[in-house]
Amino acid sequence: MNVLIIGLGSIGQRHLKNLQSIRLVKKIYIYRKKFQTPTLINYSTPSKKKIDEIYDVTYIKNLKNLSKYNIHVAFICSPTSLHTSQAIELIKNKINVFVEKPINNNLKNINKLYRLISKNRNVKHMIGYQLKFNPLIKKLKSIINRKNIGKIYHVQIHHGEHIDDFHPYEDYKISYAARKKLGGGVVLTQSHEIDYLMYLFDNYNFKKKYSLNIKQSNLKLDVEDSSFSIVEMKKKKQSIICSINLNYFERPRNRSIKIIGEKISISANFVNNTIEINQKNKKKILKFSFDKNLIFKKEISYFLNAVKNNKKIDEKLDLFWGIKVLKNCLNILKN
Repeated sequence: MNVLIIGLGSIGQRHLKNLQSIRLVKKIYIYRKKFQTPTLINYSTPSKKKIDEIYDVTYIKNLKNLSKYNIHVAFICSPTSLHTSQAIELIKNKINVFVEKPINNNLKNINKLYRLISKNRNVKHMIGYQLKFNPLIKKLKSIINRKNIGKIYHVQIHHGEHIDDFHPYEDYKISYAARKKLGGGVVLTQSHEIDYLMYLFDNYNFKKKYSLNIKQSNLKLDVEDSSFSIVEMKKKKQSIICSINLNYFERPRNRSIKIIGEKISISANFVNNTIEINQKNKKKILKFSFDKNLIFKKEISYFLNAVKNNKKIDEKLDLFWGIKVLKNCLNILKN
């Protein structure tokens, strides 16, 4: 299987390293417009070596005439604002496409992409929201599906992390997360939280009731660094009130979800990888130990195997789902 990677920032290099270890992959092509991000060792340590001194890759100069390379799968890891246009070109060439999250920073060309993937049913497509491969999310989903919680009243989601800690090897001011033009901002950058809320309660309708998105800190950004929103997850006569708190300036990193139910309250901490289950006077703590990179590897292995075996991508992982997440994020961004 021949693979193309578009963009070699931190996530592009992570996928590159993982792809090199997967037997299905025979040849890797790279399309890289800018060489802004240094070569990274272990995903975060800069190296003076060039990518092709470490990995067996072949660079291509543009995305035209891709048929001559016999590419089966492409990974779009470029800045957010380029995702949709690049996905459209690849799907036109009948190339199976994996798009890093979010699918874009606006709705331009989204309808065109929607029509294209609807028409080209044989082309596999997937959005890169890897938290659905996280054991904590899987466990939460299992608990919710078993209905042990009883009626669910509230969900509280929090993700605070200092933007300068995202990529210690680079000045945060030049990162896509800090720049509106590239599709940055805390809501789109941390859209995993919107994605997994939709996933956990996938049989509910997502309805924004209130949001406030502002720049609060002294960070040098031209995007919002703080977001607070209230979302109603509604199903028939049942409603769950959800609060979503996101920021770019919190230290130490804080990422969690709390689900308050009629019978049980559950808290998951994604920093120390624990789930706490409280029921009356009983408390149970589940501890999870796993390599963070394994989540990414499982994600891309799932996609490659679906392509190889011609299996349907789960509807909560495909680009149709990615479009739904984007629309909810853009709605939250409307104060």
